[in-house]
Amino acid sequence: MTAYTFFLFLLQAQWVSRLPYPALRIDLFLALMFGVAVEWPPLMSLLYGCAWGFTLDVFSGKFWGFHLGSYIVAICLVNVAMEKLEFQNPLYQMSFVGLCALGQSVALGLYLMFEPAGALSVVSLWMNLAVRALIMMLCSPLVLYPLWYAKKEWK
Repeated sequence: MTAYTFFLFLLQAQWVSRLPYPALRIDLFLALMFGVAVEWPPLMSLLYGCAWGFTLDVFSGKFWGFHLGSYIVAICLVNVAMEKLEFQNPLYQMSFVGLCALGQSVALGLYLMFEPAGALSVVSLWMNLAVRALIMMLCSPLVLYPLWYAKKEWK
């Protein structure tokens, strides 16, 4: 799990964050936190989310607390929804990650609307963020599959 997390961290820092279009700069760790929340006990998953959210906030810069807050909210939502939903279905997984990504995009959009150096128009900003949430939803199985595969191999 730790090696996979570091791999995602390097992929996020070196490749995804440097993509030319803002809509393609997805957060790979949001889907990872979904998988962690499903597999681990609530306290351990919250500690893991806090540690990696803080780390990503340190490396990302401006919007302090963005990753930390969104990971904590996502982990708490997963733990609350696990009682009512079965998260073994990939469609449910994608939908839930997409919902969390949409919430993350709304928080990011509200922050960027008040950023003085905003070069994008308001419509373009929200369209990029909606596309970003959709791409995060569609890419979530690619991030989650190694977790489920490793879980099967360990058992």
